Amino acid sequence: MVKHVIVINPISGKCKGKKYGIAVLKLLKKYDINAEIVISEYPNHLTEISKKLSQEEKTRFYVLGGDGTLNEVASGILNTDSEIVAIPTGTGNDFVKSISYYNSIRKIVRGSIKKDAKKTDILKLNNNRYCVNILNCGFDATVAKNLDIFRKLNFLSGKAKYNISLLYTLLRNKNYKFKIRIDKKKTYKGSFTLAVIANGKYYGGGVKPCPEAIPNDGILNICIVDATSFFDKIRLLPKYKRGEHLNLKQVHIEKASDITIVSNHKFPASIDGEVIYTKKIHAKIEKDAINVIYIDK
Repeated sequence: MVKHVIVINPISGKCKGKKYGIAVLKLLKKYDINAEIVISEYPNHLTEISKKLSQEEKTRFYVLGGDGTLNEVASGILNTDSEIVAIPTGTGNDFVKSISYYNSIRKIVRGSIKKDAKKTDILKLNNNRYCVNILNCGFDATVAKNLDIFRKLNFLSGKAKYNISLLYTLLRNKNYKFKIRIDKKKTYKGSFTLAVIANGKYYGGGVKPCPEAIPNDGILNICIVDATSFFDKIRLLPKYKRGEHLNLKQVHIEKASDITIVSNHKFPASIDGEVIYTKKIHAKIEKDAINVIYIDK
């Protein structure tokens, strides 16, 4: 038997998490699936809950929120039989774009009913954290941090908030000094606009830094962009957002299983949307670490 649990980030989706959770509960009942609702009360609460439940029995978690909420649950079910159904009710909702043809709550829930989960990769960071979708350092992470300034503007969509944060960050044109070591074989050293380590294809409401990324292929996809001027950034960004930047001379695309980024000064790094400041990021692929429901057309 599988236990069904709806987990909710109450502040996601313009604070409509509970409303969405009740809607999912009613949908599941139509298919004779009894589920319970669990609401996050503090940071990492869902990690604690999902870990405890997964140790007791196989559980299918319907995760309502964005990539950060998904990260909490995934971190709790590592290497267990439990499963995730990702339901996009957060700001960016980017990982779901790599695993689901649909963005609709109703279609995702309905499509998940008879689906078996697929083994899916996750990134292990600095030996104590995990990343489900994308880790970005430098410019991208600064955009994510500045997004906090505009997050409370509930009349704007998540994509609009991101675009405003992007412009705000552009006007404060900045590059970052990194030493980047890939699979202990290749090194980049100097000044860079950004460095992205991707498991999924999208972040920031649909930006495609690594269009070839697949969440269950056992590979890290990496995008490194050399230092750029303000006007270079203006020219680069539209192509970068569409995933059409791969052949530009200032862009370096790599695939690996292990990468380390270090700097003499603390730099911003965004882990599934949560920004930290650090002097070192080490990421490696944890293949087949979680079970995820993929929704096809």
